[in-house]
This record gives sequence, C-alpha cells and structure tokens, in this order.
Amino acid sequence: MPSELKIVTFNIGKERFGLDIMNVDAVIEYQETTKLPNASDYFEGVINYRNEEVLPIINLRRKFKLPDFEDKSLAKVIVLKIDQRRVGIMVDDVKNVRSIDPNLINEKPNIGGMRGADFISGIARLEDGMLVILDIDKLLTEEEKIAIDEVISN
Repeated sequence: MPSELKIVTFNIGKERFGLDIMNVDAVIEYQETTKLPNASDYFEGVINYRNEEVLPIINLRRKFKLPDFEDKSLAKVIVLKIDQRRVGIMVDDVKNVRSIDPNLINEKPNIGGMRGADFISGIARLEDGMLVILDIDKLLTEEEKIAIDEVISN
C-alpha cells in the first residue's frame, strides 16, 4: 500500500467526500446540460467536453438521495475516468488535494441503513473531521454504466 494517498476532497451539502486523484481527469465549472429522454433521475444530461467528446453528467446530490442543488450554476463538475470512459459528477464545491496516511482510513462501517453504498471504500479520520472516501469503480453499477453508454451512443 502506498505511504500516502492523494485525495481530491469535495463537499455535497455539509458532508465531505474524497476521491483518489488518480481517477480525476479535471475539475470544471458546471455548464448547462442537454437533457436526454428516459434517463435516470440522477442523470443530469450531457455536455460537450473540450470539443472532443460527449460527457455524461451525474448529479451526486440526487444519486445520494439528497435535496437537489438550489443553484446549479454554482456547482462544480469533477471529470472522472471510470473504466474506459469519462463521466462528470456534480458536487457543491471542490476543496483541495490532500495527502492522507492510509492508516487513518477505516473500512466503511457495516450499518444496516447503508444498503447500496458499495461505492464507499472507507472513512478517513482526520484532525478536522471525517472524510468519506468513494470507490470510483463502484460509484456506478454495471447496469448504470451500460445505460449511460446506451444513452450516449443513441
């Protein structure tokens, strides 16, 4: 295991989350999306990313069953590399990149109310509070990845 993990930290509401920086392609400002029919409610739409590709945008507030953004124009989008595709996730704010000692990360607690939270890889105990570490490979289920691919290819 590496001596330190580089984690991009961000907020959704009052909660703090982190992702391994190796999975992050970029952080961009939110831009108006093109809505696609028959998409899941947390699928915000698509944008033209760097004039190169259609980038699907996932609204993490809705995916995590939280109230939607009051003002989406203030949201940030973290562009992730998941498998062989790029996906954007909408978050309230991107904070910083932190180096975290892997010894400070506990496995996710086995709590009955966390069904479907396979995308949480652990919880870091930091001097300034807790940080929920997300597992990018499990953020979307295989079914969701297939649905996104179908929506984009159509």
